[in-house]
Amino acid sequence: MAKRILVAACLHESNSFNRYPAGLEHFNRQGIFRDDAVGPRFAPTRTEMGGFLAWAAQQGWSITTPLAAQPASAGPVAEEAYSFFRDVLHDAATKARKAGLDGVLLALHGAMVAEGAPGQDGDGGLAQAVRDAVGPDMPIAISLDPHGNVSDLLAGSVNAISAYRTHPHTDHFETGQRAAAMLTRALAANELPQVHLARRPMLRGFDGARTETGPGPMHEAMALCRGFESVDPEIYEVSIQAGFSPCDTWHTGPTAAVTARSRGARFQAVAETMIDFAWENRGRETFRLLTVAEALEAARNVPHGPGPIVISDYGDAPGGGAYGDATAMLAALLQAGLPNVVFAGLKDPEAVAAAEAAGIGGRISVALGGKIDPRYGGGPVPIVAEVEKLSDGNYVNDGPYAKGLPNRIGATALLRVLEGPGAGMRIMVNALARNVLDRAQLRLVGLTPEDCNILCIKGMDAIRAAFQPGSRAVIPFESGGIASRGLDFSALTRIRRPVWPLDANAQP
Repeated sequence: MAKRILVAACLHESNSFNRYPAGLEHFNRQGIFRDDAVGPRFAPTRTEMGGFLAWAAQQGWSITTPLAAQPASAGPVAEEAYSFFRDVLHDAATKARKAGLDGVLLALHGAMVAEGAPGQDGDGGLAQAVRDAVGPDMPIAISLDPHGNVSDLLAGSVNAISAYRTHPHTDHFETGQRAAAMLTRALAANELPQVHLARRPMLRGFDGARTETGPGPMHEAMALCRGFESVDPEIYEVSIQAGFSPCDTWHTGPTAAVTARSRGARFQAVAETMIDFAWENRGRETFRLLTVAEALEAARNVPHGPGPIVISDYGDAPGGGAYGDATAMLAALLQAGLPNVVFAGLKDPEAVAAAEAAGIGGRISVALGGKIDPRYGGGPVPIVAEVEKLSDGNYVNDGPYAKGLPNRIGATALLRVLEGPGAGMRIMVNALARNVLDRAQLRLVGLTPEDCNILCIKGMDAIRAAFQPGSRAVIPFESGGIASRGLDFSALTRIRRPVWPLDANAQP
């Protein structure tokens, strides 16, 4: 008889410094998919849900798909949205259990801060809602982003955890398949695996989970994980999470999670060994974030040659929940007078509206960006520009990051600066805050990286998947936005203290 599995996804990475709660309208921009709409949307994609669905088809499972939602990062999830998702999952799981259910697959992020959730632990609250509905003996396997902050509630509500092993995250699909494989193993062996969790007083670890910036702590941690799995057949998986610092929750920080066939001291010891590795290597990182001035100087020193110099704005990365409208680098580039510069991914719906009103070929005078909170990355920058291109901002990812997933950045305009030292510079402005993660975003307005000398984009390490190949250099910098390392993290009131790096007396 076919196994009956509930398959769902609800992912959100929350930045507690973001002043705007993520309500249902935020989720609806990317889409909230229910029931029969889930398969057509996600089956063709290289996402966790795509991995779940492909595995289910291979196994011949009978599945129910009550929910799939994965919007852009933003502020904490508003209570109305969290309650909606919690109730949808609880009600669907209750109904499925009554009809006969064998297991549950969930794609979560791990860094959802949610109003109304216990301790604002959105992921733990969602997992607990499903657990309450299906009972204590139903296996639940989940996938996570390695930038998750895994709580005791989350680990205690599920039976198996698998986080992505790459950053940039190019193994969404494979992670979904690993979680599904663990569920399959548990069902075949009639086991109820257990998660063993370990943490230390840290806000970040494992080099931010980076795998694209050269050998370092994440590579070494992955080797240790695979080693533990290879010598103990009762370990399903060793998963590590590097944490996401801007979350105002008690459990913010890195964790190690060992999924094993039963509860056991030796499995907990493995988790402790992995998190000890994180603590002992907490100061090791594979690159340094530059200031705006340092990044410009570094760009000037890159030898001439084919391919662009990619300058990436970590501090204002929308993928880290930032506003996407910081202007510190924009202002610097306009004054620098460098040739063939493109600045892409600036959020400014007012400027886009002005460009649409003027039309292609029209001339506009606007103050760009910096409107949400000029304290974080600078205020509006005045320019005079010609409108070169307009787009509705809808595209499909065709690069290595969630390939096949339809996406949108809102109405978009390409502006060409007409006056000042930056004359000729082109600026891609969009209505929504989105990381620039796929070359398809640039093609919306006729841009290609190969044609640029300097390409400045909003994004963290994730931009490397699409833009590092073929580039002369990738130069990361801090703009001062709300995804910056330089924020006053002591303003977060729920994080446990003492904690590294805020407190010198933090001890493992």
